[in-house]
Amino acid sequence: MRNLDGSQKSDGQANAVILRICRRAGLPEKRWHTLRHTFGTHAALFGVNPWRLQSWMGHKRIDETMIYIHVAENHRRDILEACSAAAVSEVDPDRRVLAMLSARGKNLPRTEAPKTETTAFAAV
Repeated sequence: MRNLDGSQKSDGQANAVILRICRRAGLPEKRWHTLRHTFGTHAALFGVNPWRLQSWMGHKRIDETMIYIHVAENHRRDILEACSAAAVSEVDPDRRVLAMLSARGKNLPRTEAPKTETTAFAAV
């Protein structure tokens, strides 16, 4: 995430933006690093190349990225049919993984957003 001047947002600024998006969309509130780790783990579960994942995650060392690969190997599960179907026509491996990740997001069970005391996005 970037500021209008092109500088990188701090973790606090990124969290504020994501929390605002979650509230406006009626979704459970999640923090920046939770979403980042979820992305890395699911990409690894869907078989992304570790060096590509390293690039996507912005890691300087491959051993940082391999944590996601090891978690994926230790928690292997069947891929949802909707995810496989979304990627069947993709030839490019990176686009295939991204299509599967997108389909995964569309097939998550819906949960009720937590109730807040604020009125109509006044705190946003």
